[in-house]
Amino acid sequence: MMKGQPMSSNLRVVIVNNFSGPSVGRYGMRALPLVKGLIASGARVAVVAAAGSGFAHAAIDAGADVTAISMSRFRAPAIIQAIKDAAWRINANVISGTGYFTNLLVRQAAPANVKVVNTAARMPNVPVEFFGGNVEVTFRDLIDTVKRDRSDAYVAISQAVADALVRNGVPEDIITVIPNGIDADAFKEASTDLTGDGAGKIPVSTVKEKRRPLIFCAARNMDSSKGIDVLAEAAVHMLHTWPADAPVLKPHFFVAGSGPEKNVLRDYAKGEGIEHDFQIVGYAPLIAPWYAACDITVMPSRAEAAAVVALEAMSLDKPVVASNVGGIPEVVIDGETGILVEPDDSTALANAIRELVLDPQRAIAMGEAGGKRVRELFTERHMVDSYLELFEKLTEGQI
Repeated sequence: MMKGQPMSSNLRVVIVNNFSGPSVGRYGMRALPLVKGLIASGARVAVVAAAGSGFAHAAIDAGADVTAISMSRFRAPAIIQAIKDAAWRINANVISGTGYFTNLLVRQAAPANVKVVNTAARMPNVPVEFFGGNVEVTFRDLIDTVKRDRSDAYVAISQAVADALVRNGVPEDIITVIPNGIDADAFKEASTDLTGDGAGKIPVSTVKEKRRPLIFCAARNMDSSKGIDVLAEAAVHMLHTWPADAPVLKPHFFVAGSGPEKNVLRDYAKGEGIEHDFQIVGYAPLIAPWYAACDITVMPSRAEAAAVVALEAMSLDKPVVASNVGGIPEVVIDGETGILVEPDDSTALANAIRELVLDPQRAIAMGEAGGKRVRELFTERHMVDSYLELFEKLTEGQI
């Protein structure tokens, strides 16, 4: 099958996503384009999603057969029945989970003649978000909680995740690596929207008019895996030692995100006297304009399955300074589209950020190279086509 070409309409797919918030959610950023792509190919699509969620509404708008149901963990039997009913209604031949909980559900719910696809979107030994909280599970716990023999295929969102699956006993021949994709042009267009909830947080005037370099980190859920404490240490070092005669004004750091470490980090910044230069602004519903306003995007992660933040930054031609962990180096090319440093090394992180701040032309060139890379290799269209090709091979018995 040629990429981008319409497929036959023999696919009948159930997609299950449990994110309950008003947006489509992290996994929904992959699943919603897939829903749309399947429908555009002529496939029948049923979706089981959290009642009232942004994903459920978006799937309805896309033309899917949507079952909206409470996704509380106490409702697991009812959710499993809803998946079975959806599969029966469309005579499904593929059922796909989009994350930890939904992978477990589809293994339980799928009829014997239906192919089961699990999406592996986490790195080993990292807490998983589970009904609004975190659960400490190892990767082996995650994949072995329910027997794997009911999974016909695994989709790993990076080669790093695929390698982890293999190390933990999943047969390599049932794993397909499908990286995250982004509609870079649509994201760039969204970066000019300064209206709506959260727009007042965007520091365009307060930073750009002073011509201070803006260093931006989109942490979203600020747990220890995101390494914001390492960035804070790097910021302290940079801000306290910035030469008065430097050709560039000292940078201003902004972190968009919320979670268990937010107040601790705010207190740390205040205690170090940098609270006005290192600001944690909380949840930022309008994320694209932040990338547009910044000069450098930072990902100081200790663990990262993929590199969504890097893709978003690169789509707006921004250089990325990031940890050399997980799926990040599959996206960010060291010395070409950004700079990679070892995790937990605040000195190396500070040096990399300083290097680009003091050489803005190099930073701009890296950003432009990143924009080209994301548009060539990490498109939403390529991601969707890869899923469709996998589903077709499964239903035709090629896998």
